[in-house]
Amino acid sequence: MDKIQIIEKLFYNIVTYSYLLLPLCFFWCGNKKKDLIPIVLALYSVICFFFLEYYDTFPKEIRKYLKTFYTFFEYSIFTIVIWYSLKSKKARQFILMASLAFLSFQLIYLFNGKVKRLDTVPVGIETILLITYVVYFFYQYYKNISTSYIYNHYIFWISVGILIYLGGSFFFYILINHLSEEQINTFGTLTYLAEIIKNILFVIALVVYVRFPVENNEKKQTHIPYLDMI
Repeated sequence: MDKIQIIEKLFYNIVTYSYLLLPLCFFWCGNKKKDLIPIVLALYSVICFFFLEYYDTFPKEIRKYLKTFYTFFEYSIFTIVIWYSLKSKKARQFILMASLAFLSFQLIYLFNGKVKRLDTVPVGIETILLITYVVYFFYQYYKNISTSYIYNHYIFWISVGILIYLGGSFFFYILINHLSEEQINTFGTLTYLAEIIKNILFVIALVVYVRFPVENNEKKQTHIPYLDMI
């Protein structure tokens, strides 16, 4: 095993076990354990951990189904968390319709035998959809001119984590079917780094969720934004 493979294996293990940070943080949530966000993030981390830890033990003929499941599962978790923070009914309806269309496309793509090393086209669509949702969240936040700092909102940290994760892996995943094994081992490490950062930011999001509940921030808001106080 050469140095590149050793480094790749090391980062893979770090990524895998970094998913355990969220379940550990979940037990620190106290009376917030029953809330949707901590439960969803903990569930996401546990399933991702077992997927990465035991992926190689599954027969090769069913791995394409696992890849499709993982893509939609990851998309669903990110979407649920963002959807939960949106106030616009039209935005929520759009997300629901887009998600159903995305799932339909994934199934067509899967059963047409397009999945090779990775379901690259669905990953590309997932990235575009999630970035759209994140951009809309920021638009909604600043449109409402909230008096609370945005970094006191847990979705801010989740959104940044999603953007770093998707941005750091987008081109690699899109081109993965055209790369050699050596190139995959070399550039794959960069995607692991983005994934580790995403998991750390998700932990910060959970801490922020517990320390700065969104509903408390909303109750403390005044009707006079900072601009009116100048």
